[in-house]
Amino acid sequence: MPKPHLIPEQSILESQMIETMLAGLKNWRPDLHYPESHSDMEACVRGLMAMFEIKRRPLPVMLKGPCDACMGTGYFVISEFERRECPKCQFGKVDIAP
Repeated sequence: MPKPHLIPEQSILESQMIETMLAGLKNWRPDLHYPESHSDMEACVRGLMAMFEIKRRPLPVMLKGPCDACMGTGYFVISEFERRECPKCQFGKVDIAP
């Protein structure tokens, strides 16, 4: 099932984390492309812990995605000289469920 798009900064971080998790798996099980067991997942998480500073939040935060109303710009262009802030989003970003 396709997931909503993230803003570029979060999308890059997401890709880096996936790459790091799979590298951690390769250190544990070079024969696997994706985790198959709990110990394989532990290897992925250990790869993340080795490469990223991780701190657990008390509550999850909403991820940000580009606003579909203003195409992530944060503004509606009225004319060449006039634009309005988008009423749907804040600075071109909207919350999406994690």
